[in-house]
Amino acid sequence: MGNLTSRLLKALLAVTVSAGLLSSATGTAAAAPAPWSGTFSGFPSSSWRGAWGIDGSGEFGFGNMKANGSTLDVKYGKGSSAPSCTNCPTSGGGQFYQDLGKNGHTDLRNATTLYLKYDLRFPSGFDFGLGGKLPGLYGGKPGEASGGNHGQAWSTRFMFRNGSKGEVYVYTPAGDGYGKDIGLGSWNFAPDGQTHTVQQSVNRSTGQITVWYDGAQVLSSKSAPGISGIPFKGVFFSTFFGGHETSWGPKKEVHAYFSNFKVSTTKL
Repeated sequence: MGNLTSRLLKALLAVTVSAGLLSSATGTAAAAPAPWSGTFSGFPSSSWRGAWGIDGSGEFGFGNMKANGSTLDVKYGKGSSAPSCTNCPTSGGGQFYQDLGKNGHTDLRNATTLYLKYDLRFPSGFDFGLGGKLPGLYGGKPGEASGGNHGQAWSTRFMFRNGSKGEVYVYTPAGDGYGKDIGLGSWNFAPDGQTHTVQQSVNRSTGQITVWYDGAQVLSSKSAPGISGIPFKGVFFSTFFGGHETSWGPKKEVHAYFSNFKVSTTKL
């Protein structure tokens, strides 16, 4: 009887210890960072800037951008290009940088991989000119991964070129000159007046960039080397024609519409 009691006590102790270990392991598992999402309701008020975590550096073109409900309407003037253009008859597009640390999402900044997804609409008859920039992710100091400047920063803006052909325009500290064109023609932006979804992921450890258009994977390329030590900063909202000359711009005033921005550590 004594031996039976002893064996039962040992068995009970073993179960208790195992349960405790399982509970401990479960309790210490890190929860995935909460995703961030943003619209343009209230743009460009201080409350909107706070919700987005706007950095305040390197922004321009707010006179070309206006909110229509939760959607941002961006105007590109005839013959417009980057603000550095010296022969452009009009201005167009706009730019601002997000800092996820300023809206309570510092944990997203430290992730190995982030996904950015948003909706985009080009009206029928949209003139793509010679090409233009569209928002993407970035890391490091604003201004050190665009405009021909290569510092301790990186960016992965989308771009349309040669008509509606899509690509990722990549800056890294290893680059020289301007950005690098990745995957030109892997998909086409549809100028049909319908809303389409673009999504990109960047793995800082491997330099892998993946793109989805309307949910279908269209690009996967290890084209962002040397960024593992530069944390994510957030969304680089940057859209304009160019290039830096009026020849890049549209032959008429055009508009594009942006909405439903989301950032997450998992595919959206």
